[in-house]
Amino acid sequence: MSKLYLDMPYIGRVSAAYRKSASELAAVSGMNLGNFVFRQALWNILGDLHAFRPVTGGEYRRIIETDPVERLIISCANWLGQTAQDEAHNRGRAEIIEKCQGPVTAFGLGAQAPLAKDGQPTIVRLGPETSRLAKIISERSASISVRDELTAATLEKAGVTNVTVTGCPSNFLNPDPDLGVQLTRRAEKGMAELNGWEDVRLAISEANGGHGATGAVLEHQMRLLAETPAFYVVQTPQLIEFVLGARTNIPTLYRQHNPFGDTLHKLTRTLKAKVLHFADVEAWMDFSRTCDMSIGMRIHGTMVPLQSGTPSILVGHDSRTSGLAETMGVPWIEPETYLEVMAKGPKAALSLFIERNAAFDSRRKELAGTMLDFVVKNGLTPNPKLVTLAGRVAAEAPT
Repeated sequence: MSKLYLDMPYIGRVSAAYRKSASELAAVSGMNLGNFVFRQALWNILGDLHAFRPVTGGEYRRIIETDPVERLIISCANWLGQTAQDEAHNRGRAEIIEKCQGPVTAFGLGAQAPLAKDGQPTIVRLGPETSRLAKIISERSASISVRDELTAATLEKAGVTNVTVTGCPSNFLNPDPDLGVQLTRRAEKGMAELNGWEDVRLAISEANGGHGATGAVLEHQMRLLAETPAFYVVQTPQLIEFVLGARTNIPTLYRQHNPFGDTLHKLTRTLKAKVLHFADVEAWMDFSRTCDMSIGMRIHGTMVPLQSGTPSILVGHDSRTSGLAETMGVPWIEPETYLEVMAKGPKAALSLFIERNAAFDSRRKELAGTMLDFVVKNGLTPNPKLVTLAGRVAAEAPT
């Protein structure tokens, strides 16, 4: 019998990424390089991850024809969506999991929904195939790890109640219990030394078009890229195609919000100089620690520099990102606040970070304890790093 880890072809890095086209990178990353981040973090959560064989859905189907599955673990993303594409994907996932007769453990399941007009998250109404997936995971699990309260409420409405709110696994990339303290010290140092944005090596995570203020935020960021030592870290295929050679392939969002006038010349030149992408999580973290600060609309584009020890602020554009940040104690602001704070300069931004980072360590310790209990409850072996981060001397032995 097999212990399987149902996932993408790669976990934390793409082998020989330099030989892959933008479309190939998109295919092996689930259309977003940020998907590698929470998968990499699973190594710091499970002590026996090496005992599980990583397999894709196709490989899984071939294996179970001759070899029953003893146990299955899954790194989930924001699978609880409402689109026809979500339904199609979740039908396939449900069919796969239904064939597993052993226990299933799902990490980091999330829901995706826009913010309502009052700024509050909207409970997602699950389609039939997505409900089917949620219920089959529930039936085979002691508990399901979910990213935030919105996901828990969404599942409860669908009749699934055996859930544990753990935040995103990416919160445990760096096992240092004093990470928050170090982040505050770094921000204080920046406040003392950085007077204007022209002094700041800034990592800006990729914009997302899901908010009414996205255009204004993006225009401000493009000007920062042109005028300061800032970099633009992308995760999705469109701009990766651009940096890998398709220089005329500038996405519509960027054309529509070009702050440099009618010509694309300056926008093209700016993107050529400042766009970066990473197909290796540790390389991404290594770059991030060279920056003075990070800000942007991507949750994993925020978590990577934050876990690297760089003061980072998420610009929350929907309930998924803002709710997850709130759950984990990660500093976040709304797009409108971004425009106000950035206009005041780096000292104001770093001051805001320090204020909102105050409870980060205590919240992360609490979530580490929650994740530890979840791992043990599901009969898995926790990594000693997680035990230490949770402030425990030793974990209860799995039964």
